[in-house]
Amino acid sequence: MKTLLWIDAVLAAVGGVMAISVGFVALVFGIFIDSSPVTRSGLSGVLVITACFSLLFVLAAAATLGVKRARGWHWLLQAAIVISLPLMWWVVTAQLRSA
Repeated sequence: MKTLLWIDAVLAAVGGVMAISVGFVALVFGIFIDSSPVTRSGLSGVLVITACFSLLFVLAAAATLGVKRARGWHWLLQAAIVISLPLMWWVVTAQLRSA
């Protein structure tokens, strides 16, 4: 279980840092939305990527908490992470390719 705790904690940290970083980019895009058409068209993609990383943070942080407290429901979150990681990868790469 210690390995699972570490994996969940690392995924939560990566998701949180990336959500904050890309969220800051979204904030800057929102401030300068009228400066160019590229900024206006790129904002929706940046918001989608921010949402994906925020979801990763929430799922992994909750799973970390469940493993740490030895709750049985953490297995549902592990399954949700395993299912959502490829989907998030697909969404993020699709957004980056369309940029």
